[in-house]
Amino acid sequence: MPFRPTLPRRCPNDRKLTSFLSAVASLADAPSPSPSPPAGAVPSVKTPAAYNALMSAYSRDGRPDEVLRLFHSLPFPPTAPLFTTLISSLTSSGRHSAACDAFSALLASGLRPTTSTFTALLKSIDADSLESVYRVFLRPMAAAGCAPDAAAYNCLIWKLCDSQRVEEAWGVLDCMLEDGISPNVRSYTAILHGYCKQGKVLEAERFVDTMIQSGCAPDVVSYSVLIQGLCNVGKLGKVEKILGESEAKGWTPNAVTYSIYMSALCRMGFLDEAFHQVDVMRSRGVSMTLETVNILFDCLCRDSMFSEALCLLEHSEKLGWDVDVFCYNTLMSRICDIGDFTRILKLLVDLVKKGIGPDMFSFTIAIRSLCRAEKFEVAKCLLDSKEIEYDVVAFNTLIYGLCMAGETDEMLKVYIAMTNRGVSPNSFTISAVIDSLCKGRKFAAAINFFVLECLERYMVPYHESSGILLISDHFIRLNNWLVKAEGFGYVLTLLRGIRSKGLVLDICLFNSLVRIFCREGYCKHENFYEVSLILDSMLECLPSRLHNAAAENFYRTVPRWEKNEEPKWVINAIDKLRDFLWTEQKQANGGNCLLSWGRVQCPLCFGSLDVLDLERRGWAMCLQWLWLSKTDVLQPWARLPIQVPSKAQALFDMAV
Repeated sequence: MPFRPTLPRRCPNDRKLTSFLSAVASLADAPSPSPSPPAGAVPSVKTPAAYNALMSAYSRDGRPDEVLRLFHSLPFPPTAPLFTTLISSLTSSGRHSAACDAFSALLASGLRPTTSTFTALLKSIDADSLESVYRVFLRPMAAAGCAPDAAAYNCLIWKLCDSQRVEEAWGVLDCMLEDGISPNVRSYTAILHGYCKQGKVLEAERFVDTMIQSGCAPDVVSYSVLIQGLCNVGKLGKVEKILGESEAKGWTPNAVTYSIYMSALCRMGFLDEAFHQVDVMRSRGVSMTLETVNILFDCLCRDSMFSEALCLLEHSEKLGWDVDVFCYNTLMSRICDIGDFTRILKLLVDLVKKGIGPDMFSFTIAIRSLCRAEKFEVAKCLLDSKEIEYDVVAFNTLIYGLCMAGETDEMLKVYIAMTNRGVSPNSFTISAVIDSLCKGRKFAAAINFFVLECLERYMVPYHESSGILLISDHFIRLNNWLVKAEGFGYVLTLLRGIRSKGLVLDICLFNSLVRIFCREGYCKHENFYEVSLILDSMLECLPSRLHNAAAENFYRTVPRWEKNEEPKWVINAIDKLRDFLWTEQKQANGGNCLLSWGRVQCPLCFGSLDVLDLERRGWAMCLQWLWLSKTDVLQPWARLPIQVPSKAQALFDMAV
C-alpha cells in the first residue's frame, strides 16, 4: 500500500495527531538546556578546580573521551578529586576495566582515595560476581582510612538490589545504623527497586506503606520505581490509582514518571490512553521531554499510521521538532514488521541526506527487512561496506536469515567474513550455525565447527583442577541434534574431540545428555548398547571424583521397567550370559539351571552374571536391576556382587 502524506487533511480531526503535535509544540517552547562545552575545550584558569569543573561537564554530557583528553593534558600532577571524576566518567560510560585501572593509578601515585572515589569505583563492580561486598568494598575503605558515608552506603545498597540481592542489602542497612548513619529515602528506594526487580510488587507496595508509617515519606523517585515495577507486571490499573492519589499523598509526578507509564501503555497496546496522558501532563503543569515525544511517535507507528509518521518526519523542521535517529529507527522497525523493505531503504537514505546519521540499529533493521524479503545479496552488500563498523548483532541478523532459508553455504561465508573483520561471534551466532548445519544433516561439519570455534571461545575454568576447562552448553545443543538423528557415531566423534583437547565435562552436561537419550526413547531401544558406549566416553570426560554422582543421576533418570515391559533383547541377553557362565560346569548341571522370573537358582560359587566385556555394559546396567529384582532375597546368593570392569563399577555400585 503506497504511503500518502495525509497529515494536513487528517490532523484537525485526529486526536492522536493533535496530541502529538501539542507535545512537540510544548517541547519547542521548553527552555533549552545549557550548552555543552565544545570538543577540545580547555579551562581558562589552570587550576585543579577549573579542570575538574570542565571534566565534570563532559562527564554529565556522556563524553568520556573528552574527560580522558583533559586528564592526560593536565599541566600539574592529578589530584584525588580529578581521579574521582575520571573514574566516575569511565564507569558511567561502561568502561569498567578502565575505571579499575584508573583507581590502580591513583593508588600507585601515592594519593589517598576519598570516600567519593570508592563510591565511584563501586559503580564499576558487578555485584553478581562479588563473593563478599565487605571484602571488595568496605574492607578496602577501612584500610585506606575512609569511613563510608550515606552516599556510599546507598550506592552499595542499590548495586545489591539491582542484582536482586535484597536480603544482603538489608544487612547493609543494619551496618549503616551501627555506624550511626540513618538510612534516608534513597536507601529505602533502593530496597524498593530490589523488590520490583524481583517482580515482588506486593512486597513493594507494602514497603511503600511501611515507609509512610515510619515517617520516611516516598518521593517522586520512589513512586516512579514502584510504577516501573507495576508496569513490568501489567498492573496498569494500580498505576492509574497511584497517579490519581499523588496530590493527596503529597507528591507530584514528573516527566519521567509519565514516560514510564506511557511507555507501558504503548507497549501493551493502550494507545488512546497513552495519548490521553498528554492532556493530563499539561493540566498538571508537567513539561514534555524528548522521551515523551519519542514514545508518542512510537504509538503512532504501532497504530499503523505510517503515512502520518512519515509526513511528521518530513515536516519536522517546520514543526520545530529536532528529530533524532530514534524516531527513524522506530518507524523503520514497525515498517519492517509489515515487510516493506523498499520504504526502509528510502528512510535509511533520508537519514544520511539529513545528516542525522544512521546508527548500527538502523542498518540492522534494514538487514532484517531484506532477509525477510529474501534479498540476501542486497543485505550482504550492506554488510560488505568497510566504512561501517558493524557489530555482531548485524551479522547475526543475516546469519539467522540465511539459516532460516536453508542457505548453509552462504551462511558460513558470512560467518567467515565476520571473523575476518574482527567481529567476535556470540552465543547466538554459534547456536545459529550449529542449527543450520544440523538441519542440513551436515553433522560432521557441525562437529568440526564446534571443536574449532566453540571450544576455543566458550569454555569456563574448572576451579578444582587448574588448567582444565569445562565446555559450554552448546555441547548439549549439538548432542540433541545428533541423538535425534541417531548419529551415535557422530556423538562418539565429538567426545573424542573433547578428550583430545584435554577438556572435561560438567556433570550437568552429562545429566542433560542422559535425559535426552531417555526422552528420545533410547533407554528402551534395541541398540541400547550403543548408548552405553557413549556414556563410557562421557565418563572419561568427567573428573574421576564425579563418577559416582553421574552414576547416581543416571539411575534416577533411566526408567525402571515392569515385568511385562522387559524388551526381548534383555531376556535374550540373560539367556546368552547364563549359557556363557554355566555351560559345561558340573555344579550348574550342564547349564540347565532353572531360570524363572520369580527366582534365579545356581550354586553359590556361580552366583553372578559375569560381564567381562565393557561394550556390553549397556546390557549389564539393565541386567543388574533384573538380577537383583528377580533373585529370591532369602537365598545366600542374592547379595553376591556382579563382576564388572572397573570403569563401569561406579554405575553398579549406585544401582545396588
